[in-house]
Amino acid sequence: MKPSSSIHQVYFNSAFLGAKLSDIPLPERCFLLGLVRRNRVYSLADSPDISEEDWLVAVALDEALLPELDLCLKQAQQTNAD
Repeated sequence: MKPSSSIHQVYFNSAFLGAKLSDIPLPERCFLLGLVRRNRVYSLADSPDISEEDWLVAVALDEALLPELDLCLKQAQQTNAD
């Protein structure tokens, strides 16, 4: 098993916009390490609120989990077209 990293930018339609970094649910054996905002690194311990244009930094302990982790981090807000 080889660990793999994942980095995703947060966009205006992200399901995680405004959430605390520590509140993001991830697949088993996947972990958020922190985020990068305007050339500053925030750790998970800082538990910052996620803003548009932040970069989420995560790791999967097994590279086979990376597609599931990527899909999770790319979640967009659900919109109701009623």
